[in-house]
Amino acid sequence: MVSASVGLGAYACLLGPSNTVPESGGGWSLEADPSALLIVWLTFSMVGLGALGVCLGLLALRWGWRPPAKTLLWGGLTATAVLALVPLGGSTDVQSYALYGRMGALGLDPYQTVPQSLIDAGDPVAAYSPQTWRDTPSVYGPVANWAFAAAAGLAGASMFKIVFLLKLTAGAAFALVALVLHRIARDPVRAHLLWTCNPLMLWACVAGGHGDVYGAAVVVLAFAVFLRPPNGPGWATALYAGALIGIAGGVKAPFFFAGLGLAWAARRSWPALAGLAAGVTVTGLGSYALAGPAAFEVLFDKAGDVAPTNPWRYLPRWGVETTHGEMASWGYAAGAVVLLVLLWRLTPADGRAESAARVSFAVCAALLLFSPVQHPWYDALIFPLLALMPATRIDGLIQWRLAAGTLGYLPGVPQFTGGPWPDPMPFIRDPVNNWWVSAALGILALLIVLALLPPRRGTPAKRPAESEREALQPV
Repeated sequence: MVSASVGLGAYACLLGPSNTVPESGGGWSLEADPSALLIVWLTFSMVGLGALGVCLGLLALRWGWRPPAKTLLWGGLTATAVLALVPLGGSTDVQSYALYGRMGALGLDPYQTVPQSLIDAGDPVAAYSPQTWRDTPSVYGPVANWAFAAAAGLAGASMFKIVFLLKLTAGAAFALVALVLHRIARDPVRAHLLWTCNPLMLWACVAGGHGDVYGAAVVVLAFAVFLRPPNGPGWATALYAGALIGIAGGVKAPFFFAGLGLAWAARRSWPALAGLAAGVTVTGLGSYALAGPAAFEVLFDKAGDVAPTNPWRYLPRWGVETTHGEMASWGYAAGAVVLLVLLWRLTPADGRAESAARVSFAVCAALLLFSPVQHPWYDALIFPLLALMPATRIDGLIQWRLAAGTLGYLPGVPQFTGGPWPDPMPFIRDPVNNWWVSAALGILALLIVLALLPPRRGTPAKRPAESEREALQPV
């Protein structure tokens, strides 16, 4: 199922420009001019098979299946290479990255300039600008913008070349996460199922090329550096780890929260805490300071944003009228409650690695589960952290939540008007307007929280450490 899912996604991209592959002015594909309905069948089947395949694999692990970890690693790396080389699929965001990078390469401030200005100037890269974000300055961290500018500087005035280079970079970052998890995860087989061989993560991070994978790569490097000393990190090691967390936060601000688990693990060592704080300050806050006040404004503007697929959007369907501001307030209030539940149920652990991963996952998952800003590629923040933890009852639910979010953004290119079917096409052209996506995300978030609550009174419960050890033992 996993292999078929990856194959369906790659085939949809290889068919050429469609309602999931934007036109970038070049590249190699079959130029098959596929119908919109065919692409919908391919991509929706990809999500179903990928989600079910990963969940069955996780279940098989609990029943004693122990495949060679290296087999999964090399299989996942092969899929990464394939999806990095095929045309961009499932999103037009990388084209926006290219435009912001083009601004940086031309000496313009992406926080002060909008893509429409490049369009008006007749820039060759802007000729393939997506319809979204044309009047919006960059909403990404300064480190991400510098990476986009570097790609644009190397690729020149070609949308295709910039996009292709950014996709290769995303594939390399995805592979780096896989290699680091293979070395430091307690159960590398489970880690590869959740990340390396997860078709939905591959689709979002590699086929779609979303920049969140850059932050994920730097975060797992920070964990590897921090956890390497057997007797705990010293000041210098913590400084390096903190600097990496700061760089990840410079890609996107939510990655700063992944460092809280490291701070928890180092809570008894003042030198380590000081090193972490110093590293984050120099690289993280320093990058925003170098980018200027407009970079800090992005943080606050994004905090009040609301995405089309968010777990609060189904409330009007039930007659509860809500504004975007109320959705945001309810989302973050619910996140605070969920954080307490996650910390209560996930914090006990043996060892620094598990303790750090649990706390980081709890904070980041609470941030995402009920957030009014829901995008499937945001889950690149939590899946590596989940992979570093022992098996839990919520592994499969987290995967199905990713599947629901992915369906909400397929096929991915709503302005596409090709094929024999008329446009607009309800359900096919713009499925994010369907309330069921938001409802599914809300229900799954509730199920994740309920799955972590203790059993009913009178039901014997195993201690967390004991149940986790048994889950990792062959049957």
